[in-house]
Amino acid sequence: MRTSIVVPFRLIGAKSRLSPLLHPGERRLLAAAMLRDVLRAVRNFGDVTILTRPGFDLLDPDGSAGSFWGARVQVSDLDLNDALNEFIARNALNGWQEDLLIVMADLALISEDDISGMLRRPGDVVLCPGRGGGTNMILIRSPEFRTCYTGLSYPKHIDFARQAGLKASIYESLRAGCDIDEPEDLAEVLLHGRGDTPEFLQSLGFVLDDKGRCKIHRDKR
Repeated sequence: MRTSIVVPFRLIGAKSRLSPLLHPGERRLLAAAMLRDVLRAVRNFGDVTILTRPGFDLLDPDGSAGSFWGARVQVSDLDLNDALNEFIARNALNGWQEDLLIVMADLALISEDDISGMLRRPGDVVLCPGRGGGTNMILIRSPEFRTCYTGLSYPKHIDFARQAGLKASIYESLRAGCDIDEPEDLAEVLLHGRGDTPEFLQSLGFVLDDKGRCKIHRDKR
């Protein structure tokens, strides 16, 4: 069966937990860089939809015309969970012609190997846990599954699959498990990133502090 890829993305108010280091404009540019890195990793595996809140046109005026980097742009006023479940329900109504792979837009370290690894895993649903109890990717092969992106989503997704009688399997990866939310996460990008995201951070003057721990600071020189 073919795979349809959904990348949820928010530009307005993006990455608010990074506000001690980045002002709103920089956070939007960082979110855009991470989105490009994610699209680069997923685009060879199926048709891609960016599921975004209003305001995407601030990133790319042409996005309002329906595409960005080869991905279809779908704007929704719904919150993350409702927008994703509406997308799943629409696929179910169409006879479940495509499996759905949900990939979060802040996985700046993700690679094509992670996508192929997800697609190779068995089960009605495949879950990729993130740090702190989140769920960074979900491969949905059953129209009975729904997302539970509130609070600790990973255990909620496991529980939902069990209660629905669905077989769930797990894909674990250092790169795919590293979503970029907190200031300390930026060190992981500089250490392991390969795409636009580390280049953007370096352009702002961020460097690794070589004092036994990974820290980020603006280079004052």
